[in-house]
Amino acid sequence: MTRPRVVLISMYVGHEGVPHAGGRYLLELQRLLERETELTMLTVGNRLNHESANKPGVPGRLLLLGHEQGLGLAGKVQNRLAMTVEGAWRHRRDPGMPFVPFIVGLLRSREARAAVREADVIDLQYSESIRLVRLLRRLNPTARITGTFHDVMSQSFSREPQDSPEEERYWQGVARRSRGHEKAMVARLDEVLVFSDKDAELLGNPPHTVVHPPLSDGTEPRHPPATEPVVVVVSYLARDENNKAALWAIEHVWPAVVAQHPGARLRFVGGGASEELRDRVGCLPASSGVELAGFVDDLGAEYEAAAVALVPVLQGAGVKFKTVEALCHGVPVVTTTVGAEGIDGDDLYAGLADDPTGVADALVAVLTDTQAAQERSDRVQGWAQETYGRARFEETIRSTWA
Repeated sequence: MTRPRVVLISMYVGHEGVPHAGGRYLLELQRLLERETELTMLTVGNRLNHESANKPGVPGRLLLLGHEQGLGLAGKVQNRLAMTVEGAWRHRRDPGMPFVPFIVGLLRSREARAAVREADVIDLQYSESIRLVRLLRRLNPTARITGTFHDVMSQSFSREPQDSPEEERYWQGVARRSRGHEKAMVARLDEVLVFSDKDAELLGNPPHTVVHPPLSDGTEPRHPPATEPVVVVVSYLARDENNKAALWAIEHVWPAVVAQHPGARLRFVGGGASEELRDRVGCLPASSGVELAGFVDDLGAEYEAAAVALVPVLQGAGVKFKTVEALCHGVPVVTTTVGAEGIDGDDLYAGLADDPTGVADALVAVLTDTQAAQERSDRVQGWAQETYGRARFEETIRSTWA
């Protein structure tokens, strides 16, 4: 049987040890495509992707486009112009636009254009890549083009802080234009993939395929009732919404918790902590119990030691992988409505609230009676492992190739 020729386009690359959830999704997708298709991956040639290019898990045929080294004067001028347009237009009007250096690199690379023209399937990851669907249709009118919306950016933009009339006008304008782009993208795709029914409803017709991220390998052990009052927050702290969530939890939630449980610890696990967050934690007394653990190699050990996982996000869009991961590990979860969004199921959480008092009360309740909270999480864990398991993910992705 002939293997399909697939071009995977993403502005980010998955690899072993990648610090953010989207990268871990890409890693699983790349591995599946490498095993079962003739894969070419195209990505933007920025510093981060050049650093990732030789790491385990990266596809064997990876083309980095834009910012190429060794170009002549004309190429360097093109690169500089592309970066100038990129920075000015993205900041002023269209934060969700495709990466201009990537477009320039694609049009300049014979190898990349040939891969696109010969592809049976073109798989687009994230809205920035899906925005290229019109150009890709021109390069290859017969390929099956699929697009995975990791979140619905118009919703994400509409949730940005809007504390002044100027900010409100800006972000509402960005969200409105983004909704227009999303409607056009959906209309041109052969298959629309989303992570939840909620995102499918936001994007509208035609029908969408819900793909559950493969966040469980099915081997996560039962979580024992905790012996220590540890609250773990797992997130890639370099993301703005995660940074703001961490600061909000420290300022507005944690004082009420530690007042009732003086020995409790709030442990932030994940790389990319901002200088603002580091300074804030550094100014706290040791009795606060707040810790910045940074990136760790073994997340399983962190979940095992935790009494409860906190997902305190207040903005952003899409399924929060960190919420699902904690459910798969059998840890009681306290989160906000944004943190729970798009995850279907009854009675999943030890606490669900958006106000600081409600979140603090839920954390205190878990720390006070870990056995009761763990009994609920034991019931949820099997459902989460099956729903977000690798087998279901692979079956869904294969179904989109034809």
